[in-house]
Order: sequence, then C-alpha cells, then structure tokens
Amino acid sequence: MGLAGYGQTGTVVINVQQIQSDKGGEISAGIFKKENFPKVGKQMIGTERPVTGSSMQIVFEKVLAGEYGLVAFQDIDKNKDLKTNFVGFPKEPIGFSNDAKIKLGPPDFDDAKVKVEAGKTLTLTITLK
Repeated sequence: MGLAGYGQTGTVVINVQQIQSDKGGEISAGIFKKENFPKVGKQMIGTERPVTGSSMQIVFEKVLAGEYGLVAFQDIDKNKDLKTNFVGFPKEPIGFSNDAKIKLGPPDFDDAKVKVEAGKTLTLTITLK
C-alpha cells in the first residue's frame, strides 16, 4: 500500500480485552473507512494474530490520518470470517472502538469513530463481548 509520507500518518495501538483464551483461534483486527464499516474483508488495514492470552495488543503503524472505525473479533474457528446466527448476530466474540454497541445490527460508524492524527499514537481498548 503506498503511503504519501510519514508526516501524514499515525500509529494505532489496540488493547484487546476479554479474549476467551481457552477457545484459541485468532484475533482479527481491522481499521475501516466509513463506507465499509464494519464489513469483514473490506477493512483498509487488517491483521490476524494467534490467541496468546486473555488480552493482547495489536499495533498498526503508518495509518493515514483520518477518521476510522475499529473492529476486533476472536476467530475461534480460524476461517477468516465472523460466524453469525441466522439473523446475523455474532456468534464469536467481537468488539468495536468506543465500545460501540450492537443493537439490531452493527453499530453506526459515528458511534465507533476515532481520529488518527499525523505523527501521534492513538491507544484504545476494545473489549470483546
């Protein structure tokens, strides 16, 4: 991915909490622009990490300055997709920036929106539920 320069990017540190470490799998985390939030596979930047404990830290460097929604979920079956029930409610632990709530569907982008500023580090906690 081409980035214009370090001066226009920041760092995002996500502390993922309440991981069900006994169930294993991977933590999948993504940074989403408004138009794709929170569609799995449509993140601007994403990563998967093997579960190593009940809390984990994920660092994204060189994130273009802007407003984003962040999502993390525990991919217990490691299929790179969020397992949901027949009405679309998540069956795997998931969390959003700003602790945005799932109501009758995914949270609104504005509820999860965070701002990445050039040359700064944004640190936040996402609690899986």
